[in-house]
Amino acid sequence: MQLFWGGNRLLYMGRRARIHYSGAVYHVMARGVDGRAIYADDQDRVRFLESLECIVRQSEARVLAYCLMSNHFHLALQVGNTLLSSIMHRFLTGYACGFNRRLDREGHLFQARHRAIICADEAYLAALIRYIHQNPVRAGLVKKVRDWPWSSARLQPDPGEDDAITDFDPWLAPSEEEILDLKRSLAGSKEELEELGQRISLEFGVSLGELRSSARRPLLTSVRSRLTKEAITRGHTLSAVAGWLHLSPSSVTRYSQRR
Repeated sequence: MQLFWGGNRLLYMGRRARIHYSGAVYHVMARGVDGRAIYADDQDRVRFLESLECIVRQSEARVLAYCLMSNHFHLALQVGNTLLSSIMHRFLTGYACGFNRRLDREGHLFQARHRAIICADEAYLAALIRYIHQNPVRAGLVKKVRDWPWSSARLQPDPGEDDAITDFDPWLAPSEEEILDLKRSLAGSKEELEELGQRISLEFGVSLGELRSSARRPLLTSVRSRLTKEAITRGHTLSAVAGWLHLSPSSVTRYSQRR
């Protein structure tokens, strides 16, 4: 099952092959050198989040979930056309330089390169977001995920308040067969959604650009709801529709349930 569709291409970076396509979601994590803290205080955490927000906006990416711990962070990051490596290089380099200037230090802040695993299906993404939010609970810092101020848990309708996941491996990479299935489904779904979007946009008198924008006019809500429901009947997943509309899966879920 595909997660998002898009113009996919296989990129080789080092020894690992990384799939990139508009709408792909990755689990991204970076850790401080020798396990050291990457935030000196809350001012650093605020600056970290502001810098992340700025760069993902410029890159047309989206943060689906995040959690800042003392010496590492977790992100569920949905990319647009800009490569994940480019986004993370700009972000981590800029934050590290600012951190060093403020504390009058030198040297690397992060240990090696960031790690990233593509989310190959919706079940993995749902479990990943819960895993990210439960980091402070597993570390014994808080009792409930919503009590941690430096994560997106409080912004989520269902942050996963139940017991921590014990059988989930956040770094379990997709198998070769899953990668091939993902590429096949990507190649076959883009044209169908594009044609469906064009037809429904013409029917309602709105442009594709407006339909896939962040605008929230009542008419656009109706069009997106119609598109979502028809796409599902054609066999597309909610996440595939979300990727095409440039919206979060939770937003598209609401469109699919709208009367």
